[in-house]
Amino acid sequence: MGNDIIVGATVKSTLTSIQRSRENLERTSERLATGNKVNRAIDQPQNFFQASALNHSADIFNRLLDGMGLGVRTIQEAVTGVETIEKILNLAELKALEAKEELEKTDSALPNAILADAPVGYFRLNDADGPTAFNLGTLGAGGDGVYTNGVTQGDEILFYGAGGLPAKFDGAAQYVAVPVDDSINTLGPYNEKTIELIFNADSTGGRQVLWEEGGPVNNLTIYIDNGLLRVNGRTTNAGGYGPLDISVPIDAETSYHVALVQDANNNTFLGYLNGEEFGSAFIPVPIGSHPNRNAIGAIDQDIYFHDDGPGNAPNRPDGSFAFRGEISDVAFYNSIISQADLQARYEATSLPLSEQFRQEMQVFLEQIDSVVEDSHFRGINLLDKEDLIVDFNHDRSSQLETEGESFTLAALGLDSVNFQKPSQVEDAIRNVRKAIEKVRDFGTKLSTDFSIISTRQDFTRNVITNLKAGASDLIIADQNEEGANILASQTRLDLGTTALSLASQSRATILQLFTGNSGFFN
Repeated sequence: MGNDIIVGATVKSTLTSIQRSRENLERTSERLATGNKVNRAIDQPQNFFQASALNHSADIFNRLLDGMGLGVRTIQEAVTGVETIEKILNLAELKALEAKEELEKTDSALPNAILADAPVGYFRLNDADGPTAFNLGTLGAGGDGVYTNGVTQGDEILFYGAGGLPAKFDGAAQYVAVPVDDSINTLGPYNEKTIELIFNADSTGGRQVLWEEGGPVNNLTIYIDNGLLRVNGRTTNAGGYGPLDISVPIDAETSYHVALVQDANNNTFLGYLNGEEFGSAFIPVPIGSHPNRNAIGAIDQDIYFHDDGPGNAPNRPDGSFAFRGEISDVAFYNSIISQADLQARYEATSLPLSEQFRQEMQVFLEQIDSVVEDSHFRGINLLDKEDLIVDFNHDRSSQLETEGESFTLAALGLDSVNFQKPSQVEDAIRNVRKAIEKVRDFGTKLSTDFSIISTRQDFTRNVITNLKAGASDLIIADQNEEGANILASQTRLDLGTTALSLASQSRATILQLFTGNSGFFN
């Protein structure tokens, strides 16, 4: 007890006041430093937790806002791709229109080139509306053919400037019967033979005969075989040769000039496609007499194929292995037509110009697939049939799905452009215009979705602002008020300190009175 410090009531009250003033000063200083009047749950629990909930909601909307921003970028990337594709398609349309205009001016010199080399037989096959295929070659009327089993006239020319419609074969045993004659097949042996024709196949599937002369022993043949064009020969004359296997891939709905050349004087058998050699074989002897009937478009009295043998070929009925498509300008010679002259025949048609325009257009079109491939953002490619989903609230009850579409060449119907026939040019122009329309429609759809997302972005930003403002209203300190509070607290602290000093002096004076240390008793 002797060591206890006894403080008077006045001093004790003053010390308590100073402590409160100091606490108020510290609390106000913290509010001024943080800007918040509620910094922890004990400050004001209801406001603290309500503000936390509002800030949490604002954070959720912030994440949604980030997703919307990425969605906008994805759509912007797709829009850039769409605009680029439309520019490419516009250039392609101009090229197709140019091709149409130029090709319509062309005129073929093919008949004159063929007749100049005095063919034994030359069938233009532009007379299939009648029974007779007239021979324009040196054999004359004696070499006229017969349209058999309903061969019809085609609907359109095989190439611009053809000067007539081709013969149409439907694959149902139709063919042109070509006469048996010493100048064609019954005399032999023949040291030199050339056969040429122009064809356009509806399909390259199966086995389809374009030309055949002779039978199962001695035979010359041109035919389609499951995507390949083959030229074949076989003879038993003087030891013989064959069958041969010379082939090249071809496409359906494409016009080709094909030629077969047997040059026994130089021991060669050759195949040509569009004036270019595609294969050859060594032959030791010329083909001998081959008296069976001859035909265009199917078998007429048997045939020998590359995979027949040895020995005689199987018996095959007339009209079998029939061709499906169009054939024109069939010519055959007992002479050699050189590669240069065969190339000149091909160039006498409009086919080379058609190919030039096709390749020029492909230069534009091939860029489309590259643009589609590059038009992705964060792994989503709206131009390659991938979808984009943008959420507008946390439970995904409100969202926007942007469905992608494919804009590859195949999807646009532009992966197989051809300019050989008028219908193909028209198809190319029509398909390009349809592609442009598709691209524009998709661009409009993207713009609509872009506007929706942008609108929801603005709304979400306002929601975030309101949530944060509401949270701030609950916890943010009034700087003016807190500034006044700190001044008041400092003043009270100063006054308390002064009061404590005065109280201490008063106690000392009283003590002096009772201890005799005062001047009053001196």
